[in-house]
Amino acid sequence: MSQKWYRKNVVKAIVIFAEHALLLVMVACVLWLMSYPVLRSEIFRGTHAEKYEDTSAFAEQVLHTGIGISNALGRRDVFETDGVYDPDKIIDVVRYNQGKTADVEDHGSLSYRLGDMVDWGKTINQGAGETGEDENTIIVCRRADDTYHYYYYNEFRDLILSGELSFITAGGEGEMSQEDILLSLRDQTFSAGGAEFAVQGIRDKDDRVLYVDCWNYDGYWCSEEYQTAEGKTILEVANEDETWNGRLSQAFDEVETAVMAVSWEVEDYQNVLDAYQEGDTNLAYFYVDQTAKEIFSNRQEYQEGKDLETTLEKIKENGKYVIVYPRLADFETNMKSVDAANWRDALQVQDESYVFALSVDTSYPVQDSFYTESRMYEQHGGTAIRVFAAGVAAAVLFAMGLIWLTLAAGRRPEDEELHLSGFDRWKTELAAVLIFVLWIVPVLLIGDMVTLTAGVVYDEYGNIIHANAFENSIFSSAENTVALTLIVWYTCAMFLAGYLSLVRRIKAKTLWKDSLLRSILHFVKTIFQHLPVLWQMLLAFGVLVLFHWIAFFSYGSFFFFGIMVLAEAGAFVYLVRDGIGKQRIKKGIEKIAGGQVDYKINRAGLSREQQDIADKINSIGEGLDRALAESIKSERLKTDLITNVSHDIKTPLTSIINYVELLKQENFQDPRIRRYIEVLEQKSQRLKTLTEDVVEASKVSSGNITLEYMDLNFVEMIQQTSGEFEEKFKARNLTEVLNLPNEEVVIRADGRRMWRVLGNIYNNAAKYALEGTRIYADLKVIDGHAVFSLKNISQQPLNISADELTERFIRGDISRSTEGSGLGLSIAKTLTEMQGGSFELYLDGDLFRVTITF
Repeated sequence: MSQKWYRKNVVKAIVIFAEHALLLVMVACVLWLMSYPVLRSEIFRGTHAEKYEDTSAFAEQVLHTGIGISNALGRRDVFETDGVYDPDKIIDVVRYNQGKTADVEDHGSLSYRLGDMVDWGKTINQGAGETGEDENTIIVCRRADDTYHYYYYNEFRDLILSGELSFITAGGEGEMSQEDILLSLRDQTFSAGGAEFAVQGIRDKDDRVLYVDCWNYDGYWCSEEYQTAEGKTILEVANEDETWNGRLSQAFDEVETAVMAVSWEVEDYQNVLDAYQEGDTNLAYFYVDQTAKEIFSNRQEYQEGKDLETTLEKIKENGKYVIVYPRLADFETNMKSVDAANWRDALQVQDESYVFALSVDTSYPVQDSFYTESRMYEQHGGTAIRVFAAGVAAAVLFAMGLIWLTLAAGRRPEDEELHLSGFDRWKTELAAVLIFVLWIVPVLLIGDMVTLTAGVVYDEYGNIIHANAFENSIFSSAENTVALTLIVWYTCAMFLAGYLSLVRRIKAKTLWKDSLLRSILHFVKTIFQHLPVLWQMLLAFGVLVLFHWIAFFSYGSFFFFGIMVLAEAGAFVYLVRDGIGKQRIKKGIEKIAGGQVDYKINRAGLSREQQDIADKINSIGEGLDRALAESIKSERLKTDLITNVSHDIKTPLTSIINYVELLKQENFQDPRIRRYIEVLEQKSQRLKTLTEDVVEASKVSSGNITLEYMDLNFVEMIQQTSGEFEEKFKARNLTEVLNLPNEEVVIRADGRRMWRVLGNIYNNAAKYALEGTRIYADLKVIDGHAVFSLKNISQQPLNISADELTERFIRGDISRSTEGSGLGLSIAKTLTEMQGGSFELYLDGDLFRVTITF
């Protein structure tokens, strides 16, 4: 047993607790590394970089910063005039969206001032610029040549009400007014070409038909905060420029897309260049266009440099640097983990005339993001490998513990049985859903307390979003740490609960057996197996469901609603009649099972199937009735036969007994003759007793006896019976211990039959009790009942049951070495029960006890 100590519950509890702690360590290590990406980059290098500027993370930060600067410098041509930001530049939105040069002189009709587009974009981002519903509504009017004219609703309404335009109607009774048509047009419940209002078009005040149709515009739309460079609205452009006529939705989309992009890119362009001005950063950039003779830099000395080579040499003296040329062979850097091709492509230095140089003063005189990352690396840079090793060790130990729990799941040290919990007996899918719900709800609630960040994050243009990784990490507050601990601990508990239950199910081979899907498939299979019986019910159910869904999708149709109500009423009547029929059949089965075999189930009102079942049950009752009658007839024939045979035996047996008495009187001296006469007397008396017992048992079993009830003193009867058997008890050295109450105990019974009952059980004790033992006779009055018990120790092993001992011709002496018919206890039990009492036997080893209750 000691070899199975690992199965003990206390050991399992310790391992489960350790699993929770190990998982917490794993998660803490992962989040620690996530919170500071520089640590992650150093894990697989094998050696720890002494300084931040020697790490790949430093090179990556420089690259991201360079990308942002490169993108910002690339937008100078779009947003600047003579090197200065120009809000009056005209931007062609179509060309801008296509990535083409947008500030051309021959611009399209959808062109706007740069400043207007920036302000418009800010308005959209702030959610401003909303107007009233009528002002936003656009009315589209179609001409006969399939061209269109667009109006804002307020403008269109004023033209109608002033008489400049009017609806053409057919006239007649029920004609709508111009105002009513306007309202229906605004509310999108009207089409001029429809027959409902008989409106045939729109004409001007000179009675000329201008439009043959009109409707409320339902395409894409945005609020117009500014007009085009030519002072027009988008609707006016669409009305005048055939390029946009019929394409109003696309025009709105093009304008809004360009406005949002320009506003965002101008903001980034300005922020990036402002962020890296001299004195605000340790980074210096130097961008040269040798063809245009242009130099862009955030260092004044580089901007005024007269010689390219001299300036680049100064940059090299500044700390860490990278100089990107169009040719990879010319690429120069003293930084580690730098891919020249990747840097050239990312910084967009591919034209032969461009040179782009970046440097970082690694003495970090300015406290910018480079300074912050350097200081953080000095504090935590050496922890990466240790944290990673701790996480790996925790993962290995967690896996070992999980294997341990898998092997011990469902096992106990005391046996080899597989023990399942109550939860393991749930349906597999329901158990899985319960585990998931119990896990996800608390985790989501607690998770609202946790703020996860990824440490140093760069945006698309190199701006550092989170400069201090650890100040923004999950460990930055006690609330975050507590919330994370609770989530990890609870997640581990739910995982182990579900996983170990799954393991126990697999071991017990109940994963599929207790599956909800299996139950459903089995149910479907059962339906198909009993389809000949169920098809009518299934058809009725299908019709009922069909009517319900038709009524549901008919949107309140009175006809289908009425059909649904009738179907439900029919289903209700069917269920009521079916329930009544089942109850009637159940009652009939209970009556017949209770012995009323002549009971008949009433077939009236039953369904055809229930009538068939009722007929078969009634037939069973008739068959049982016939079988019972045959049994009674057979029993009576047996009783008559036994009585007649016993009577025929009695006459010669009486003669034998009388002649034996005469022989005894002859006083023979020969001992052999005397012994013969003694044997004849014993056997003849035994035969006489057996004959009387058989006749008595026959009468008792057939009920062919008459009981004469009277008040009997049970105490006196027991005392008299005890006295009669005193000699027999002494002959076998048996001692009777009587425990009788002092007062009378009166019962209502037949005196003659009670003498037979007591005589039979006392005689049984005298024959079969172990010699030299005591026989206990107790009489008690308990809750108005007289309870008499007689118990003794059996001489022979009692290897049969108590019920078998009360059957006829059954004896506890299997060898039948003692005298007896095997009918005594059977007769005693039957006579006791016929008088309204109870007769019980109790066997426990060699202990034999008879209990009679009246």
